[in-house]
Amino acid sequence: MSADDAAARAGGAQPDTWNGVPVPPRPPLPPLPDEQAAASPTRPDSEQGEKPEASEAVTRPGFIGLPPGMQADIDTIPASAGAPAPGVAPVPALDDSTSDCELEFEDGTRIAVDGSILIGRDPNAQSAFPDAQAIAVVDVSRSMSKTHAAVQWSRGAVWVTDLNSTNGTRIIDASGRETACVPGVPTPAPRDGGILFGRALASLRARGSDGTE
Repeated sequence: MSADDAAARAGGAQPDTWNGVPVPPRPPLPPLPDEQAAASPTRPDSEQGEKPEASEAVTRPGFIGLPPGMQADIDTIPASAGAPAPGVAPVPALDDSTSDCELEFEDGTRIAVDGSILIGRDPNAQSAFPDAQAIAVVDVSRSMSKTHAAVQWSRGAVWVTDLNSTNGTRIIDASGRETACVPGVPTPAPRDGGILFGRALASLRARGSDGTE
């Protein structure tokens, strides 16, 4: 036994080990710029020369490695991709499936719900629905806005988006319950129900159906 080992055991201190392997001493860290400047003797400006650039400042290393025999398990958190902003309903993308639904107004006017259509007394094109077909509807009550709402067929369902109309848009289900559409937010409309564009009611049913079983 060496004199150092005997002295360590006599003093009760034991060398640091990991899984039976002695841990090597940690290398000294380089001094920070302020510490280095305080430790260095003061010299005349003529001997000191120019000050180092900020990029040449000495920094402490963030990690110097693990002792021999030590392993570390590093967990990573996957980043969420494409998460929609909370409270914002995305406009449903159109698909290639064939629509079997149509709108029937009280005067007998029937409008097939294919792709995307704009409903109103005299609808104008909308940048949010560049491929939509504009369809004018006769409204004697004039409760329907000129460009009232967009109706889309997507993912096997009909979606209604109120376009900031004056009197609003409401969805009516088969039991007669009404749901107000939030402007700019697509709302699903169940078949065998209806859609109120202001006070103009349009029934939503299978294409070619007269509403009877």
